[in-house]
Amino acid sequence: MLKKILLLTFLLFGASISHAAPSRNLTIFAEPNLALALTKISRTYSQKANVIISLNFGSSSNLINSIDSGEPVDIFISAHKGWIDSLHQKGVVDVYNVGYIAQDSLVLVALKSNQNLPTQLTETKLSLPESLTILDENRATIILDDEGNSSGFFAKNFLDRIPFSNMKIFSKISEDKTPFLTIIRSDPENYSLLLESQIKNKKDFQIIAVGADKNIFYQALVIAGDNMEVAREFLKFLKSEQAKTILKSSGLTLN
Repeated sequence: MLKKILLLTFLLFGASISHAAPSRNLTIFAEPNLALALTKISRTYSQKANVIISLNFGSSSNLINSIDSGEPVDIFISAHKGWIDSLHQKGVVDVYNVGYIAQDSLVLVALKSNQNLPTQLTETKLSLPESLTILDENRATIILDDEGNSSGFFAKNFLDRIPFSNMKIFSKISEDKTPFLTIIRSDPENYSLLLESQIKNKKDFQIIAVGADKNIFYQALVIAGDNMEVAREFLKFLKSEQAKTILKSSGLTLN
């Protein structure tokens, strides 16, 4: 059983599934910001294809550890290039069935309750580096997600390319089980660099700047095993227009 999961496991049963044929099973590991979209997609697919789907959401690092320890999984979905490459190197991925299902954007955000936003950030449309430079000049505090998640991975890589001397940068540690957005909300003057999908429909947040990098791709990997055929069928559905509509509504950009 997974012991390091940030969100609950969902067992999705199709309400209109025919009892004439036995149902099949599918286990999917994915990052928490995909929870809303994948839950909707999986519910639709389970009704359509007579498949019982178990969704497990957690940081990519924790999910990889679970795979390494032998937890059964059929599909792994993440944008974290380091962990994706690791699975390929271990030879546990069906290399002929990799789905690039969506893209995401790195965004600089603040709470709408922040009363001390520098006027340059609200009066002028600035690039992400320009906005961060202003925060550096104002000695702002920026919170990053754990590097085991795609959010923290891409945020740290981006900040490493820009020299800052005054801004206070803190990263969530993997042992801290507090939801990341809760940490940001703990102080209205906090800023964060995260993925746009993480704050979709979060009305208490505002986006200050959007990164220009277009290299944040969510990949759905079929894990080698006895259930590969069922996993491949679901991968095809992830690329369907019906699934794309759900992904887009969750703040993701389609490929």
